[in-house]
Amino acid sequence: MIGGFVIVAVAILAASVVIFGSGDLFKETREFVLYFEGSVRGLNVGSPVLYRGVQVGAVKNVIIRSYLKDLTSYIPVFIEINPEKFEVIVNGEVRDPEINVPKLIERGLRAQTVTRSLITGQLAIELNMHPNTPVVLRNLDENYLEIPTIPSALAKVSKSLEKLDLQEINARLVSTLASVESLLNNENIPVILQEITGVLQDARVLVQNVNSKVDPLVGNLNNTITDARGLVNNVDEEVKPIAGKAQSTLDDIGKLARNVDGKVDPLSKSVTTALKSVDSAFKSIDDLVGKDSPTRADLDETLKELAGAARSFRVLADYLAQHPDALIKGKGY
Repeated sequence: MIGGFVIVAVAILAASVVIFGSGDLFKETREFVLYFEGSVRGLNVGSPVLYRGVQVGAVKNVIIRSYLKDLTSYIPVFIEINPEKFEVIVNGEVRDPEINVPKLIERGLRAQTVTRSLITGQLAIELNMHPNTPVVLRNLDENYLEIPTIPSALAKVSKSLEKLDLQEINARLVSTLASVESLLNNENIPVILQEITGVLQDARVLVQNVNSKVDPLVGNLNNTITDARGLVNNVDEEVKPIAGKAQSTLDDIGKLARNVDGKVDPLSKSVTTALKSVDSAFKSIDDLVGKDSPTRADLDETLKELAGAARSFRVLADYLAQHPDALIKGKGY
């Protein structure tokens, strides 16, 4: 009996150390409820509750709740969060997360299951901000504040796989394999392979012939380019002297035109002086010869001829003023 009492005392002492040493008995926690649409296999009591990878709580309880009225079932997951691990700061002050969780839900606070280990299949609950997701609440537990959930990545993949028509995919795979088998068993395959081999050999010969022709063609092209470059250089050398001679000819033509202009102006002045003298002579003759003079007719005829000559000189002077090169080239027709 003494040994039994000693064993019980040691057990009580060990339990006390575990319970009181962990400090969980005296920790103040906040409890919330979650509703997940898919399976929660791998989520157990004590599974961690994380916020961006930091553990802020644990799963307290997982139960199954069925309603006979409409034959629906839900699996509420109750979690507890340590306020010391999850602080909410408002206006520089630390507030109770339970009071401010509704505001966080409005800003996008959501819960989802994440895989802790691919080998054991153990799950954890991840809290994070997802502002672009809908707020889905069951409102079945009045004593607990509900945090909305979103499907996990694995659940999304499972939904996508459920939408796949596996029978149709299987039928298409069987049909494809049958087509491949029929193609491989075709009697014409060896003949086709021989023809393809012959085509490849002909193509190889053609490429070799083209390569043998390309090098001489490139050499001829280079020679042609060299000859063209020499021709351009020769033409350039010949054009420069011609351009110089043309410029010299233009200078001579300019000098000739200036000389003609210098000669035409004095000639025009001389003709004008002669005309003035003739007019003066006409006046003198008119004064000397009266209307009844016997030489009047002869004088009139002479005056007409002189007038014609004067007009001719005037026309010549005007023409030379407009065409100074007529003295050299003559009158054009």
